[in-house]
Amino acid sequence: MGAFGLDTAIFEQLWNQRWEEGRANRQQTWDAGAADWDRKLRQKGVRKTQGEARVRDTVAYLRQRGVLGPDTDTADIGCGPGRFTAAFAREGRSALGVDISPAMAEYGRRYAREQGLDNVRFQALDFQAADVDALGWRERFDLVFSSITPAVRGLRGLENLMAMSRGWCFNACFVHEENQLDARIAREVFGREYRGRSMTHSRWFFELFGLLWHRGYFPETRYYSQHREMPLTPCRQDAARIAGRLAGPRDPSPEELDRVVRLLEENADGDGTVMEISDCRYGWPLWNVNDRQNRA
Repeated sequence: MGAFGLDTAIFEQLWNQRWEEGRANRQQTWDAGAADWDRKLRQKGVRKTQGEARVRDTVAYLRQRGVLGPDTDTADIGCGPGRFTAAFAREGRSALGVDISPAMAEYGRRYAREQGLDNVRFQALDFQAADVDALGWRERFDLVFSSITPAVRGLRGLENLMAMSRGWCFNACFVHEENQLDARIAREVFGREYRGRSMTHSRWFFELFGLLWHRGYFPETRYYSQHREMPLTPCRQDAARIAGRLAGPRDPSPEELDRVVRLLEENADGDGTVMEISDCRYGWPLWNVNDRQNRA
């Protein structure tokens, strides 16, 4: 039995369990959504500004910690259309983006070309099944980065992530959100008080820290907060998205969906949009693969 009355096996089981729960989330899903992710990367307005702010602040933190700089080779696992990958290429010597979706990887290549970056490349593969040695990636990178991605879920994904690093690993995930629109809909449609929303990823944060600690590493943690204001157009699709996260373990009824749509329509501005205002908190574990001790 390890520190705090727990042991490594418990956290290994939890980490693998989350992977098993999400295994349906595979290449076809990400291929189907790739164009929408690329559109979000490129669109103007508040979404773009807020997305760029999170990238800028993440890069600034990693630079301040001394793990990202002109001589840094970085790998971005679960890179999507390449927003972070491009930022790492601008900051460092080279960057690699890895995604399960060939469509995402192609969007990443196009985005990097448009940014004038020639020190970045993208590769599409299932990271869980990747052979790090065959790919020539073992200890190839100074920083191996992942953000809000299922690519590193499961022990194989985490071990691949760390095997690629000759220095640092980083993971970002949602941990909590306060959403004003959710609070009102929870009260007026579902008749319950809203206490904020802990994301699925908040368990990832706790489980990853525990697993790393019990394996002898010294993960640093930091919380990053971001105020977000996202305009949405009242429609049944957005209503279903919101109601689905507020109805609890059951599916919302058609009548409840109708009430959510009406509430959105009644509160739309003159331009026909409703502002979804939230305060999000992210967890940022950062650890050095070379800094480890036996805690048995």
